[in-house]
Amino acid sequence: MANGSRPAARGPKAGKGAGRRKGAVQVPEVRIGEKVRGLRKKQGYSIQKLAELSGVSPAGIYKIETNGMVPTVTTLVKLAVALEQPVSYFVEQGESLPEVRCIRKGERMLLASGQEGRTEVVAERLRGGRLETLFRTLEAGARSRAPHVQAGCEHFVYCLKGELAVQRGDETFQLKEGDSLHYQANGRVTFENTARSVAQFLIVHAHATAN
Repeated sequence: MANGSRPAARGPKAGKGAGRRKGAVQVPEVRIGEKVRGLRKKQGYSIQKLAELSGVSPAGIYKIETNGMVPTVTTLVKLAVALEQPVSYFVEQGESLPEVRCIRKGERMLLASGQEGRTEVVAERLRGGRLETLFRTLEAGARSRAPHVQAGCEHFVYCLKGELAVQRGDETFQLKEGDSLHYQANGRVTFENTARSVAQFLIVHAHATAN
């Protein structure tokens, strides 16, 4: 070849597949949780109502909506039927979480309501974020587990009103108004109102990994 030049090294062709390592699988990001929540709100369903229609537990629906759990095929089919959408709608590539959320007092997502108390969402996950915050109330003498947070999370509990006993494994921590508790949620965690009046507290939890 003229001037002693060498043939140019052949690389991947420009366009589709360029720059990808051979054999690597490119998995598109899907936002099943956001789609479930968006459809639920659009149809005016509470989490409890969707649970009744689909047969999926309220705690399970919350975890799915906040990307704390990936639903099984069976669960996804149940939700799709209840929300009147094909399963394919939920696995198509979707938009990411927002960078800012503002939740008004009257717009909180109600996760549970019963004789023992209430659980409401006051802060949801952001794009690339890990934090979520629940506002909970426990009636006098009531005892409750922490069903809405996955094992392996980091938890922060702040007692706003009344008294609260937090049992983590073999340890029990007594909290009063203004007290806080920070721990790794490995294993069973139980909350108990040990006073004669209602207890109010916040639970801030960080997922083990950000989606």
